[in-house]
Amino acid sequence: MVFETTFPLRQEEEDFWAFVDRSFLFPVIGALTGAVLGGIGLALSFLPTFIAAGFFLVSLYLICGILHTDGLADFADGLVTGGTHSERLQVMKDEKTGAAGLVTILSTNLLLFSGLVELFALEDVYAVIFILLAAEVIAKWSMLSLLFFGRSAHEGMGRTFIEKVDLGDWLLGTLVVLAGLVPFLNPLALVPAVVGFLLVQVMNRLGVRVIGGVNGDIVGATGELARPLVVVLFVLLYRIGLVPLVKFAEVL
Repeated sequence: MVFETTFPLRQEEEDFWAFVDRSFLFPVIGALTGAVLGGIGLALSFLPTFIAAGFFLVSLYLICGILHTDGLADFADGLVTGGTHSERLQVMKDEKTGAAGLVTILSTNLLLFSGLVELFALEDVYAVIFILLAAEVIAKWSMLSLLFFGRSAHEGMGRTFIEKVDLGDWLLGTLVVLAGLVPFLNPLALVPAVVGFLLVQVMNRLGVRVIGGVNGDIVGATGELARPLVVVLFVLLYRIGLVPLVKFAEVL
């Protein structure tokens, strides 16, 4: 989890290569991170909804860091820049964040904040826990999917993963996603996962257009975009009564 969170865990070179060889762990990390965030969401659900959403966003960045947020900003800057693939790549590598990157981060966080406010307003602790869990799992699965379906644009960490991810990794990751959706007891719970997969295809095409393929920034950007989309979609499905949740107290 050290590569996808800020948790102070041991980080050695052999750990990195072990992770590369087991890329199906992306959704597993999403499940573990989502469980932690679900617990935080549960604790915050007793606060007013806007305050809870604000504290949750702070907690999200404290736990997940800003690595992929930076990738989202870099990708947005490259997307709106003209020129060749190499020129756009240089813009993405620039340490400065442009207007497009700032607006994209703001818009993404605004969408997530809005979804969180509505989520906490449901006053259903099961919804809070499992929707936050599912959002992290699907976000990490979308990153794994892009690594599998995309092609590398240049040398870097992204290529290292892309060359290693195979069909077996993707299928194992997909099984983790399906397991994470079981508590919703409704086939419509697959809708956010399907939207996440469609997002992967869009990001893949945009990556080819911008830099000729996929790199780490685009993979990270995909996860950052998937998270708010999943939260909002689940909240909408819940609002219209299409995604019931297991009430474990009733089951027991």
